[in-house]
Amino acid sequence: MKKIYLLIVGFILIISGCNRDTIVDSLTNPPIPIVKKGLYVLTEGRMGVSGTSKLSFYDFDSLFYESIFRPENLGNAPDGLIFDGTNILITEQGGYSGPGKIYRVDTGGTVINSQILGINPYSLCIANNKIYVTNGPTNNVSVVDFDNLTTLKNIDVGIYPQEILSFNNKVYVCNTSNFYTGLKDSTVTVIDAQKDSVIGNIVLRREPTSIVLSKDNKLLVGCKGLNGYIYLVDPNSYAKIDSFDVYNVGGFDKDISIDRQSNDIYFISNANTICKLNLVSRASETMINNPSPANIYYYGYVFDWKRRNHYVANARDFVNNGLVHKYDVYGTILASYITGKTPRRFLILDN
Repeated sequence: MKKIYLLIVGFILIISGCNRDTIVDSLTNPPIPIVKKGLYVLTEGRMGVSGTSKLSFYDFDSLFYESIFRPENLGNAPDGLIFDGTNILITEQGGYSGPGKIYRVDTGGTVINSQILGINPYSLCIANNKIYVTNGPTNNVSVVDFDNLTTLKNIDVGIYPQEILSFNNKVYVCNTSNFYTGLKDSTVTVIDAQKDSVIGNIVLRREPTSIVLSKDNKLLVGCKGLNGYIYLVDPNSYAKIDSFDVYNVGGFDKDISIDRQSNDIYFISNANTICKLNLVSRASETMINNPSPANIYYYGYVFDWKRRNHYVANARDFVNNGLVHKYDVYGTILASYITGKTPRRFLILDN
């Protein structure tokens, strides 16, 4: 929901010229069904304009389908995107401070079922055969029935919860800040997924905006506020094992991604670049520069550690269609694909 609106002129010429790659047209009529091996891209759409968001699909080779969601529109500002083991779950935020929606779609993009959900539901995870969804404006997490997607209860957490992660029947909730009230948070709330109650709070720096599991099953939490830090946290004791200052690359912004073949992690920096941090040497560096930070906005990111590629979601001006940039492991651009307005989330499936 929080966006920086950027004005640009001649954005296609700027982007293609700066990145020196070819923008590839997307296909509009994907086959049915699509095999569940590829990259799914969720776009938020244009803020406040329902029906402008999309679910896109890339086959890891050359085919990029701009829109596979059917038979209806995806609604207003979808942001949650996960695989439930068989199908894909998507959360749609809906209008400002209003109810959202949760969808279950097959891997070809066809809706199986859906339900009205929460208030601006954002991100989601699965634990103990239930779905947990963050509701920013109401400072709580909805517990959702896995099969029929109905809401079982709401659990109060911190200020404006956004990112969420599950591990070993615990749910970890990143509390951030409320743009409209000015209230800020620095905690990760821990929920017991068996009792559906809060059992702990991990105090970090302001605005934790990303949380993932490391290769050795520790929590990696990136905090955006106060120049940005990344923390390594024990998921059982909640103790801070280590912290990493990445100020030399512009500070932390969002979207930690793990390389499972090395000790490297990647993320979007506050300088709007893609950066690498080695958790052993502690060295950090910029991997993908932004040739025009005033005109190009890196809004989402993932590293495909199996195929050794970076994928960057470029939201451009948040009004026109965005781009998905594909880079090799060294940061050399390979291709760009036209997607929907405001691309935000990536989901990699390998089955």
